[in-house]
Amino acid sequence: MRVGVVATMGTSPPVVTEFVDYVERTEKVSNLMILSTSEKLVRESAVLASAAITDRFPHIRVKTIEVPVTDITSEEENYLFMETAAKALSELRRNSDKLYVCLAGGRKEMVASMTLLAQLNDVDAVYHVISPEIKVVSAALERIRKEIEELANSQNPQEYYKQKREEFDPVMYPPPTDYNVIHVPVIPYPPETLSSLKSLLAKGSSPRRGVKLHAGFLYRLRNRGLISMTSDKIIVTDHGRKLYDALLKYL
Repeated sequence: MRVGVVATMGTSPPVVTEFVDYVERTEKVSNLMILSTSEKLVRESAVLASAAITDRFPHIRVKTIEVPVTDITSEEENYLFMETAAKALSELRRNSDKLYVCLAGGRKEMVASMTLLAQLNDVDAVYHVISPEIKVVSAALERIRKEIEELANSQNPQEYYKQKREEFDPVMYPPPTDYNVIHVPVIPYPPETLSSLKSLLAKGSSPRRGVKLHAGFLYRLRNRGLISMTSDKIIVTDHGRKLYDALLKYL
């Protein structure tokens, strides 16, 4: 059973290693994709998490995908993140029997977008990781901030991690009692509904009689600004087209 994991990255890299360690207690992770921005601390955190996973779990293939923005501060940047994440999930789904999403890192916009993606992609489970003693974790990360930067800038981050393992491991792999993994429930979209929605948004406009979606669902799409309707026609709005281009066409 091949387990794939997609994890959003912020400036607290232990949430990724903690989650992978949690899964590895009962299952085997085959692939891990880390979603990062280009912001310096986030990028360094992704390099550290990747090195830590490979060091402890060499059977896991780790890939970091970087969104070419320093932060998610606008609607356009959020759509760019959504498209990047949708591509990552699509790739990982093809190579995995089970797919988990870890939402513990990154901005709130990233978490909200990943939750929607999880529902659309029929992800098997979504998780969050919480460290009750967050001040202790933050202080521990600050103590090794210089080493994190040096690792990220080194020619061989993996070798650097091995050399500094005694300093990195206590931060990246704390005892399981030091954090909580929370299963976040998501409800998947019915495949037939998702297929009809993709078809509608891809066309741009359609006769109402030819759309295989419940009338109540169409009115909800209209109220969310994704479509407009006349008595005999459905027209996809700019917002609906952006949603299709960023997410639905990769499903």
